[in-house]
Amino acid sequence: MSGAVTARQTVSKLLRRGRLLAGFNRPVVLMYHRVGAPLVDPWELAVSPQNFARQIEVLTKARDIVPLQWLAQRLGEGRLPRNAVAITFDDGYADVLQNAVPTMRRMNCPATVFVTTHATTDPSVFWWDILSRIILEIPALPNALEIDIAGRNYDWRVREDAMQADSNNAINRTTLHFDLHALLKPLRAREREKALEQLARWAGTDASPRGRDRAMTHSELRHLADTDGISIGAHTCTHPSLPLLKRADLKREISGSRQICEEITGRRVVGFSYPFGDFDCSIANAVRSAGMDYAVTTLPREAEPRVDPFRLPRVAVADWGEADFRRRVLCHG
Repeated sequence: MSGAVTARQTVSKLLRRGRLLAGFNRPVVLMYHRVGAPLVDPWELAVSPQNFARQIEVLTKARDIVPLQWLAQRLGEGRLPRNAVAITFDDGYADVLQNAVPTMRRMNCPATVFVTTHATTDPSVFWWDILSRIILEIPALPNALEIDIAGRNYDWRVREDAMQADSNNAINRTTLHFDLHALLKPLRAREREKALEQLARWAGTDASPRGRDRAMTHSELRHLADTDGISIGAHTCTHPSLPLLKRADLKREISGSRQICEEITGRRVVGFSYPFGDFDCSIANAVRSAGMDYAVTTLPREAEPRVDPFRLPRVAVADWGEADFRRRVLCHG
């Protein structure tokens, strides 16, 4: 078995090398979220402005950066544009406008920004940043946490080093953060807010969002949409996990976000991004029925011929320097 795997890996490397020598690579869609330096970044969503500028510079020399809508249309036709790469941003953070757009304008680089529309007026929509601040930024947390989340009681013993704990349910704050994220993710907004308020009181802080983690305002979003090469896509209203929603809520999140984006920008919106990358066949069909032309996932691979336009894969980009970026991104294709 291991010999067969090794043989397949060798063939794959030879094929990839052959494509490089021939100047051909399959199209790749890249996924960014933020361009900045948040105090904590447990999901590795942020890229520093310096690394982002270098990454884009490398891309402009190694690949052809194309609009996502153009690429999606050709992929749907079974065409594989040679060496093409498309750039996307999820959520609509303000630091994309502040730190990424100047670089993209300077390098004549198109991109698509998928916007969570309610976050433009309600900063608490990005609840994961509030959770990360409460659990990961506080210098010292209390040793024990007892909390009611959606009617169920949970308790943990919290240690900076769980290996030294004296109880089987003792965990460090990083593990606690991810456990809490999993519990809060499926909740309705009000239940989640109550849980965050409890956590904040326990940690000795507050549950308010911070300006450094905000989304773009309406005026900033209009400015972004007026920038040459920038397209706006829909990313739901409140960033829920779509497979958990009832039919009426699902329609409201998909169609509503598209409508709001169009009202704010005055431009037609044809692309969609699944929050958290969560989707199934029924969700993809709902996005199609809403009149979208394509949707992007978080499936980490390059595009294949005749890929479903509502299941476009994307490769996530982290805060990598040039060497890691070349190794982790340019290997795709």
